[in-house]
Amino acid sequence: MITPRATRLVRAADLRAYHRAIASCLPEEPAAARDCAVLVPSRSAAEELRRTIENVRLLPARAEWVARALPDIVTRDEFYARLRERLPGAPAPLTAFDREVLLRRSAHAARTAGAEPPFNLRPGLIGEILSLYDELRRRHKTVADFHRLMTGTLESSAPYDRGAARLLAQTLFLTSTFEAFELALAAVTGVDEHGVRALALTSPRPLYKRLIVTVTDQVADRRGLWTADFDLFARMPGVEAIDVVATEAILESGYHQRLHESLLPGIEDVRFEEPGSPPPVLVVPDPAAASGEGADSASTARAELRRSFVYRDREEELAEFARALKTASRPTPLGRIAVVFQRPLPYLYLARQVFEDAQVPYQALDALPLAAEPYAAAVDLVFSAIAAGFTRAALLELLRCPHLNFTTDGQQVTREGLHALDRYLVQMKYLGGADRLAALSAAAKTTVDPGARAGLAVAAAVAAELTAAAGALTAPAQIDGILTFITARERKPLAGDAWRARHMRARGAVLAALQMLRDAHDVHDPSALSVWELSGSVRRWIDGQTFSPRLGAAGVMLLDASAAPYTDVDEIRIVGLSEADWPERSPRSIFYPQSLLAQLGWPGDQDRFPAARAKFQDLLRLPRRRVSLSSFTLEDDSIVSPSPLLEDVDAASLPIERMVAAPGAGPGSRVFVHEALALDPLQPGVLRGEAADWLALRSSRGLDDPRQRGRTAPRAPVTYAVSRLERYLECPFKYYAANILRLPEERDEQAWMTPQERGHFVHIVFESFFAEWQTLGHGAITTANVPDAIALFDTVAERHLAGLPEGDRALERTLLLGSAVAAGFGERAFAFEIEDGIPIVERLLEYGLEGTFRFEADGVAREISLKSKADRIDLLADGTLRIVDYKTGRAPEKKRSLQLPIYGVCAEQALAGRHGRSWTVSRAGYIAFKDKAAFTALPSASKALAEGQVTLLAVVDAIERGEFPVRPDEPFMCNWCPYPGVCRKDYVGDEIEK
Repeated sequence: MITPRATRLVRAADLRAYHRAIASCLPEEPAAARDCAVLVPSRSAAEELRRTIENVRLLPARAEWVARALPDIVTRDEFYARLRERLPGAPAPLTAFDREVLLRRSAHAARTAGAEPPFNLRPGLIGEILSLYDELRRRHKTVADFHRLMTGTLESSAPYDRGAARLLAQTLFLTSTFEAFELALAAVTGVDEHGVRALALTSPRPLYKRLIVTVTDQVADRRGLWTADFDLFARMPGVEAIDVVATEAILESGYHQRLHESLLPGIEDVRFEEPGSPPPVLVVPDPAAASGEGADSASTARAELRRSFVYRDREEELAEFARALKTASRPTPLGRIAVVFQRPLPYLYLARQVFEDAQVPYQALDALPLAAEPYAAAVDLVFSAIAAGFTRAALLELLRCPHLNFTTDGQQVTREGLHALDRYLVQMKYLGGADRLAALSAAAKTTVDPGARAGLAVAAAVAAELTAAAGALTAPAQIDGILTFITARERKPLAGDAWRARHMRARGAVLAALQMLRDAHDVHDPSALSVWELSGSVRRWIDGQTFSPRLGAAGVMLLDASAAPYTDVDEIRIVGLSEADWPERSPRSIFYPQSLLAQLGWPGDQDRFPAARAKFQDLLRLPRRRVSLSSFTLEDDSIVSPSPLLEDVDAASLPIERMVAAPGAGPGSRVFVHEALALDPLQPGVLRGEAADWLALRSSRGLDDPRQRGRTAPRAPVTYAVSRLERYLECPFKYYAANILRLPEERDEQAWMTPQERGHFVHIVFESFFAEWQTLGHGAITTANVPDAIALFDTVAERHLAGLPEGDRALERTLLLGSAVAAGFGERAFAFEIEDGIPIVERLLEYGLEGTFRFEADGVAREISLKSKADRIDLLADGTLRIVDYKTGRAPEKKRSLQLPIYGVCAEQALAGRHGRSWTVSRAGYIAFKDKAAFTALPSASKALAEGQVTLLAVVDAIERGEFPVRPDEPFMCNWCPYPGVCRKDYVGDEIEK
């Protein structure tokens, strides 16, 4: 490797000296800046370095020049793009889409040629194979090197080791794929990164004359430079000077040795003579607050040694930092404060919520996932619908998308129409399929809700259009069909919408990705893609793209750990100091273990950790005034371990300052909008903007309005159904939603009967059976006639089962008739009757109990109008009644069991005089299929009837007073509530003031 004469390693004492060292390497003449490139790890790092250089305090004498002519401050990818543009003739770029399509074609060609891979060639794996190839080339390894080293290691153990045999087959496939890919690259006109590197080494004119490298190598930073990059710098014609700038801590972590031994041998060490800056103050928690009141001496000692603030989760981290900013006794200008994190997400999203709630301005430059933008989500809904086969959920999500416009006969499909369509598809047990949708739309009669009909017509048209697009004969035609569908139906924002600019940028990025993918397939591989390949390819590309909307223009800076070293600030808070984030985890290969990849130059974690520790030490000394640290204990309800880097904080030798809250900064301080609303909402001037508008609206309705806690106006007595009153016991609000507001239940589609449909079906079968049993002259079921009862039940059940759809039939037959491992519903129903052994005078099936009945509780009598139907009432020869209720699930809890006691009270009154005598309840219970016992009886009939009357009167009184709070009998029942969209779950457990 040939090294230019002016190749320097500029050593800086710390990051503030690092900034000045970078500035000192810049060309003296503005004209020379055009031929100079400064390499940084990320785009946000480039912006921060530009801002730092332009800081007049850093270069006061050259401020005018800096503003006029800065060199190219570029990331690695941008550097290669600039090289291609400067090459003579500027060859066309080979886009990432082109390369992936070429690799996909090469992989299929390798498999056709006999190199069978030990895995399925999914779209995601194509991208990983391409990444492996790129990493090989960037580490200065050829495909021949890869094949030789891997096969040499695996061949000897492959005959007796299945894992080695699989890896060997994988190596042969990958080698064949890489060779075919390189042939395909040579046959096209565009150039990729590796082609640019080869052309730059033979360029007849200088592309750059000066390079300033501020980023480390790949061993120290996954965003760093590769072996092939340093080789390019050293051998590229026309380069007159290379300056590698690094801090002493980074160099001592092993980077200095790698530079001298392999990356740039012969490089000259130059120490930037300006001394290091005074260290900042490390702000630590107040020991008294950290240990808590009444803490023992050990806890107090641990608190004394604590160097980081510890919070519950990431959101609380930002919230408490915002509180500290608003209540600081010695405030720092917000533009001179930075929050530093290792991973931008979820902090960038949390900052939008937390800092806006605290009314703290902030700014961020980090890229966000394009997939998180609303427009990208809308496109994803299109592919979700196709990939899912237009299931009800996927279809309704697409039709409800606010970024797409669906009409029928010129009329907009309304939300009410989509809701009606949702209910209709549930009713029809629709499970997906464009053909099924078309059939339902064609068969929809005038009796179907008009909104559902209109929605069904639109849904059928959408499914047909997308099915045609996905089924096109070529990949370009498939993608064109999707693009046509999206662009024809997209809802464009109005010119005055605040979010219009961001929406249009995201739209452009998404559509450009689709168009580039289409063009790549059109040129390199037009063969059609399967639905999974099409949706998987597009989704993977959108997921892999980033989007860089600048968030804010002033205020607290949000920076990731790669950009922070380039900023000039007075104060930083390093957040998220967990074991998972600090140090940053190295990406793992999905193809080979680290032990095999090491021979190809892949570094291990033990190689990266020293650099991570050095970077952390540098960050601690970055700000001019103060630095503070924070960690958290929970992530997705899992306990999180603190970062091991916290153990090295004291090695930085920073002066310590205990954080003391300013007066009025306690828990009662009004820092956040939600706190102002909760603590003193009516204080003038506390709230502004949307929060003040919301409060005005809420105040106009009355903050203490009983309706906010589930109370309505008193209601007049009506005729009640006992089953509905039992629902009130489950949750008063559920009763209110179902029986007063008459809201439909939110249900998922099912390929089988719903619990309500199954219960109705079981009742019909038993009613038919006992009607025929009594017509044949039979009475009670005994051990003597039970074979006849079972035979008749089987016959009746099969007759009714024949009328069910084929999908329901097998399951319901098992339920009714049983199997080899469980008794059927019929056998369980007969078993308890045989045990009783009392002759039956008459069976009353599905017996209506309607009218006004008298109930007593605590010596007070009241008449209530009821309308109910008992599943079965047996009149026994001893003058008693037996009340039976069928349940396809389990018997209800005793405290919610209202039906049987009330049926008993009503039956005693309604049946008085039948057969010339009075009747009293002797037994009542449930035949519940999922209970172990064949018959679940109420413990004491007389006691149950008395308690049931008390409960009934209390429920009716509460309903007529208008009390419908959100008060589930068991909180876990909220998980299966059919009204989650309207329930105020934040009021669960609230009691109504009497």
